[in-house]
Formats: sequence, structure tokens, C-alpha cells
Amino acid sequence: MSVMSAMTGSHVRLSTRSPAFQATPPKPALSRVHLGTTFSGDNAFSSFSRSPLSLPTTSSRSGSQRKVTTMAAKVTGKIKLALTAGKANPAPPVGPALGSKGVNIMAFCKEYNAQTAKMAGQVIPVEITVYEDRSFTFILKTSPASVLLKKAAGIEIGSGKPNKDKVGKVTRAQVLEIAKTKLPDTNATKLESVVPMIEGTAKNMGITIVD
Repeated sequence: MSVMSAMTGSHVRLSTRSPAFQATPPKPALSRVHLGTTFSGDNAFSSFSRSPLSLPTTSSRSGSQRKVTTMAAKVTGKIKLALTAGKANPAPPVGPALGSKGVNIMAFCKEYNAQTAKMAGQVIPVEITVYEDRSFTFILKTSPASVLLKKAAGIEIGSGKPNKDKVGKVTRAQVLEIAKTKLPDTNATKLESVVPMIEGTAKNMGITIVD
């Protein structure tokens, strides 16, 4: 006898089929049922917060072997936020943004703060993917170019009149390093394509680039 079970939340449905029928599990989809972290490059992270019971599953038995395959959940929304590393909390903008999607706010804050604990003081943007069962995954991005430029130039804010009032200087070597940092977050495939973007941001902030 083969058994097929499906779990959604705390509800479990079981159905039996004749011995001649062998349930064939679908091809495995990307599973998010285990809490973990993946890394892409030096600055990108992906954190999973789905519990083992948050995805429906199909199972089949053949003798003593049992196969379980998770089925992909439907994405219901994406949220982009720019937060200070290690300081995410339920206050705006986090609370309202996640609360409107039914996401566990404290669970997100705990995971985000843990992932960014060693980046204290930096602004680390995050892209959150929300699923129909209200679980979520998130990917950390690199700091905005403007933040990196202000840090390199040693200034607090950019110029209100960048064409007239210059507020700081950065070297071309610093621009190149910032471009390397931002490359993974752009659609560019070559570093040479990112450098002009950083130079343009510096100009708009009143920061002069020197050799």
C-alpha cells in the first residue's frame, strides 16, 4: 500500500491508494524548509526562515524507503528596506512594512541583526521575499554608493550645491574599491561599467575625485 500525505500548517490529510498505484513525487524545487544561510560573493547573504511544516509535502513509500519532496510556495510580495546593521526593530519602517504582509516582525529583526552584527554602523539594504504562508527569505545588499563615498571622504553629508560647493575628496583608488563592492548589486558584468556610476554619484554629492 502506498501512502500520500500533505501538510499545511497543523492540518494533515492522509489518503490510501491501491497497491498498483505508486505515487511519483514531483521534481524537487528549491527548498526553504531548513533554517540556514547561503553566501554569494563577499556581501550578499540569503537567510531562510521557513519551518519544516511551512511547506506542503508529498511522500511515497516503497518497501522501507520513504521519499519526501517539498513543493514551491507562492511568492506574495517583496519588500526593500535600508536598515542600520544590527539595529532592526519593530519601529518604522520595519514594523509597518512587514506587518502589512503578515510577516513575523521579531523573527525578521532577530535574523537580520544576527547576520549584520559584524557590520555595526553600516547601512545594509535588505530585500525580503514574502510567501503566501507568511514565511519569508531575505537577501542582504551592499551599502549604498553614497554611504560608501561619505565614509571614504570622511564627511557626514553631501553638498546641497554640488556644482559650486565641494565638501570632500576621494581618490580614484577609493572609487575603484567602492565600484568593486557595488558590482554584485548591479546589472553590470564588468567593473569598468560600474566606475562611472560611482563617479557620477560622487559628483552629485559635491565630492571631488583626485589621483
